[in-house]
Amino acid sequence: MSIRPAQLPAWLARRALLLLAFLLAVYPLFWMVLTALRTEEDARQHPFAVLFTPTLNNYREVFSSGLFGQAYLNSAFVALVGVALAVTFAAFAAFAFAHCRFRGRQVLFVLFLLGMMIPVHVTLVPLNQLMGPGALRLKGSLWALVGPYVGFALPISILILRGAFEAVPRELLEAARMDGCNAWGVFRHVGLPLVRPALATVVIFNLLTMWNEFAFALTLLGPKSPTLPLAITEFQARGENATDLALTCAALAVSVIPLLLVYFLAQKHIIRGLTAGAVKQ
Repeated sequence: MSIRPAQLPAWLARRALLLLAFLLAVYPLFWMVLTALRTEEDARQHPFAVLFTPTLNNYREVFSSGLFGQAYLNSAFVALVGVALAVTFAAFAAFAFAHCRFRGRQVLFVLFLLGMMIPVHVTLVPLNQLMGPGALRLKGSLWALVGPYVGFALPISILILRGAFEAVPRELLEAARMDGCNAWGVFRHVGLPLVRPALATVVIFNLLTMWNEFAFALTLLGPKSPTLPLAITEFQARGENATDLALTCAALAVSVIPLLLVYFLAQKHIIRGLTAGAVKQ
């Protein structure tokens, strides 16, 4: 790409702003990884020093903790099952709201959207009673988290996917029906492939929410089966300090690896979804 001399100052200014935004976004992660490689004394006395003697003791202690390993598996189970159920139910509902005509369609869609207006944490007390011994008897089980996570993920997921399905040309759906596809075939072979960017966005959004959720896990799970946010708090009270900074950063660094991997694998679809409609055909 050729740049004219008159355009060079504006081009440099844009690149400088992008670089500054990138550094501001990456610096917390960079500082966290560096802190995890320090001793606790070094992290307290010289938190911003770049030159230091690295150590892997914090990572060894994190991986040697049986509680952290179990919490990692618990978070993976809750997040994978919750995201799979939320995306599946939301895709079915969004396709129906976008391309099916039935009585009460708009009213039902509005009822789903009203779910976004409910502060999720006001439901902690009734959910605690519902999952308790006198009702569903799921308290202390990972399934006690899956239901609420899926329920609270549905409104925003349906809203995003409905807009994506509405952008699918109706002529393509009609052509698939004329070729012999039933409703499931139209949804599976035509609708879903065309809304992959929206699906990737919904997956990332719900995965971040479910992986990092703390309040429901603290209320509905017992200390023997924590998720990652609960396990990380256990590292904060170790040692003489109120918070073991280096050990906590090591646990945080390990916990964000799955999120980064999923984002990098899905970034092509996410960028495509963000830029969809930017150019008018």
